[in-house]
Amino acid sequence: MKPIDYAKAAGIATVVLILDILLAVAVVYAWSIFVVPGHSRTYYQTAGIPLALVSTRIAGTALVFGACWWSARRNPQRNALAFALAVVIGYGLLDGASAGFKGVLTLGFGITMLLKLVAGIAGARLAVNTGRRAT
Repeated sequence: MKPIDYAKAAGIATVVLILDILLAVAVVYAWSIFVVPGHSRTYYQTAGIPLALVSTRIAGTALVFGACWWSARRNPQRNALAFALAVVIGYGLLDGASAGFKGVLTLGFGITMLLKLVAGIAGARLAVNTGRRAT
């Protein structure tokens, strides 16, 4: 991969993280409005954390899959697996940095990142494999 590819991977990781956070906030907000309305803001800030974690494990993983699939389809000359790995590493670093690297060395964070790594590799592999069949 070229140096510009690492910058692109970091940019994609940033966009995926932002979308992931926005989706988690939207899920918690919808939950607070439609499922358990009428509580204090403190209640939602505390009780919404597990819901946000589930959201990021599902929606964030899907976002990583889609981003790596799209990137591999868009530039088939680039090493899709290395690019997917760079996206996931960039995502992990940005996610850890956004929390001051607190909680990074936990099983939960490890599982979340493993899910995203598997999704990124799967997205890249799918794009590469379907690209070969199309030609």
